Amino acid sequence: MKKGQLRQLLASLAGGTAVFLILALALHWNYFLSAALGVGVYFGLWFLLAPKPDAFTLYFADRPDGEEMQERMEEAGRDLTRIWASARKITDIRTRTDALALTETGMRIYTYLRKQPEKISAAYRFLTYYLDTVGRILDQYVRYQEADLHTADVRRFQQRVRDLLPKLKAGFDGQLAQLMASERFDVEADMKVMESLLNTEGMQWETRQDGSAS
Repeated sequence: MKKGQLRQLLASLAGGTAVFLILALALHWNYFLSAALGVGVYFGLWFLLAPKPDAFTLYFADRPDGEEMQERMEEAGRDLTRIWASARKITDIRTRTDALALTETGMRIYTYLRKQPEKISAAYRFLTYYLDTVGRILDQYVRYQEADLHTADVRRFQQRVRDLLPKLKAGFDGQLAQLMASERFDVEADMKVMESLLNTEGMQWETRQDGSAS
């Protein structure tokens, strides 16, 4: 049983039991009537406290690939948590700053996809490859750091990670911009219509003013 369902059950039982005890023992009502009212309160609270599915969950309810896509998002959330935890452990200031900035962009993409689940398929490689790979790279960086290794191979690896992080950040920024491109096109189209209307109305206003002054 999930935590939400357990809380729902316990709260419903507590409410129904409390009503029964108050009516039957404190107010000396009929036991059967008190029990019936207690059961009614139990079911009322059960339905009232039932967790409501959010828009994200509802979007996948009737899709054949809905469960798979939700699992993909859950895995991406775990990858982001893993990346954030590793980034915070990095002692080199520049590398940690770059890793945390990358994590922040990844979080923004993840949040955007939760609000716009219809675009999850467009971010397939980001969700299934890039996040997992970045997580493994930073994990290895931290392991070398904690082992206090300074061999030529380790230093070479760490330098490659430092050089890679800004490129990954630019790639994540590009992914977010690509996901939001359709919204930008829609807004730009609205802006063109508005500019056209303003220009037209401005010319008409000037004409009316000229006419009234003459």
